[in-house]
Amino acid sequence: MTTLVVRGIGRLCTCDPARDDPPGVLEKAALVVRDGFIAFAGGERELAGADLPDDAETLDVAGAAVIPGFVDSHTHLIWLGDRSDEYARRAAGESYESIAESGGGIRATVAATAAGDIDTLVAAAFPRARRMLRLGTTTVEVKSGYGVFPDAELRQLDAANALGAAGHVPDVVTTYLPLHSAPPGDRNAYVDEVVATGVREAATRAYFTDVHCEQGAFTVEECERVLVAARAHGMGMKVHADQLSRCGGARLAARLGAVSADHLEMAGDTDLLALAGAGVVATLLPGASLVLGGPPPPGRRALDCGCVVAIATDCNPGTSYSESMPLMCSLAVAEAGLTPAEALVAATAGGAAALGLDDRGVLRRGARADFLVLDSDRWIDVAYHLGGNVVARVFKGGRDVLG
Repeated sequence: MTTLVVRGIGRLCTCDPARDDPPGVLEKAALVVRDGFIAFAGGERELAGADLPDDAETLDVAGAAVIPGFVDSHTHLIWLGDRSDEYARRAAGESYESIAESGGGIRATVAATAAGDIDTLVAAAFPRARRMLRLGTTTVEVKSGYGVFPDAELRQLDAANALGAAGHVPDVVTTYLPLHSAPPGDRNAYVDEVVATGVREAATRAYFTDVHCEQGAFTVEECERVLVAARAHGMGMKVHADQLSRCGGARLAARLGAVSADHLEMAGDTDLLALAGAGVVATLLPGASLVLGGPPPPGRRALDCGCVVAIATDCNPGTSYSESMPLMCSLAVAEAGLTPAEALVAATAGGAAALGLDDRGVLRRGARADFLVLDSDRWIDVAYHLGGNVVARVFKGGRDVLG
């Protein structure tokens, strides 16, 4: 058994939803980690006389703040190709929909990604995953969705799992996203194939199935067929919901008991109340909202309606090319009406809830020892220092993964 004692923590943000005052700050605190899990999280004075092994390693962080590792619960990290030209076209006034109709958007990434083999896909994603880790993300969800054709979708999932096994990256949670971009050819036949065989094959590779419920993408009825089939194969359900139009995605997520509904810029209060009542996490993607120039994510409304809220990067080549969860915290405060404390909890415990994980995103006894030592004694700098990297050290499972 290995033991690590972290002393001298100026402020320990537990981000524990069980504590009344987010982000659950303990001052002059300490952590004790045994075999990768937290054995103690509390005041340093409480360690006096504690039975610690003689060979325990001690780390004194000299007053720095410590927070949980970020859980980035919505990304499209596996892709090939480049869409920087679209960024310039949107800046010149062209709409996302117009670009998509001309062959750009998701279709352009599909064309570049679908032919890639697993090694090529992993090699492209690895530097992005490393940047995420350096910025404090210790768990990341990775979707397929840029394959469309069945074999290419499964290759993306295989690549995501290989990425997670590569080491020196965040833990990877995989999601099958077969309904992302409308396929060429017979649409009904495509959905039939996903329902009949796609989810069965994906269930051996992914934890969740996601669907893009949106005008110009897939209908509520198509999405429901796929999600019901996925549930029958033991997979959790997620929904890209109500980003560009109020098309029923959030209500579908609530009706089926999905683990999360993501985007939600166009969702109404009745939709958010339905999510709260069904225990569906409302995931905000402020990077995409900012880049597309649309309505801000409904963070304050979601919290007021009783939702558990998560924040994620939506890291993708078209609408949110960012690996930075600290930046997403800043944008959630500036755009979505969250307080800095609420944003930090949404980026940690909220992200874990959006992946159905109860062993991370918080710093309490029994949780995984995924935590960050900041280069500041102020946890608020995560959001306040816009675009800055305030993370000095990253611990995953109690091990320093950057040093």
